[in-house]
Amino acid sequence: MIKGIFFDAAGVLYRRASPTEEFALGLLRKSGFSVEVPSEDLTHLLALHAQASQGLVKHEAYWDQFLMMHGVADPYLRQTFITRIIDYSNAVLPVPGAREALQGLKQRSYLLGIITDTMYPLEWKRRRLEKVGVAEYIDVIACSTVIGVHKPDPGMYLNALQQAHLSPDESAFVGHLAIELRGAQDAGMVTVAVPSWNRDYHVNFDPDAVADYYCNSILDLLNVPIFNGNPIEANGGA
Repeated sequence: MIKGIFFDAAGVLYRRASPTEEFALGLLRKSGFSVEVPSEDLTHLLALHAQASQGLVKHEAYWDQFLMMHGVADPYLRQTFITRIIDYSNAVLPVPGAREALQGLKQRSYLLGIITDTMYPLEWKRRRLEKVGVAEYIDVIACSTVIGVHKPDPGMYLNALQQAHLSPDESAFVGHLAIELRGAQDAGMVTVAVPSWNRDYHVNFDPDAVADYYCNSILDLLNVPIFNGNPIEANGGA
């Protein structure tokens, strides 16, 4: 019996017009800076991003290095760009059907949680969920900058289960990235693939995504057979 359902956040419960890095590259392009970096710098940047996602490097420091590697030498201009990038990252919009899906699952007495990679503080994640109208349904959040690891590390998923006092076989993970779905499977969770969203349209889950169930939309979660029960009633009203 599934008792808890855990979600990826960006693209599943809230959306942006495009990934934040694409917005940053657009800023650079419009200002005449290169959008390419040497391969050795790109390797360093990817490592720095991983460190930021683990809370080892502050998000401002990551974006500062990102901009320097793209040729933005002026520190004042870098700070101006960083402010715009962060504002964009926080300007999230709701995913159609997400609030209704979470409300329906909560009415069936499921515990609901978030398992999220981010380079930003946990409180920012909470504010984004509040902005799109789903925070009231979320019981636990496993945040990479707090835990010190990021998906697909099993520690991310297991931290969420520990907070919820659930075992892996009592839990499901809902996401769209193949690597994150594999991480949930490695942790012993049931997996559900859903399409991700940009500003005005949804794109399908990764073509190589392997999951136990597949949905055409997040609202379709209400039709997944394993989510049709009531975990409290199944436990005799406990």
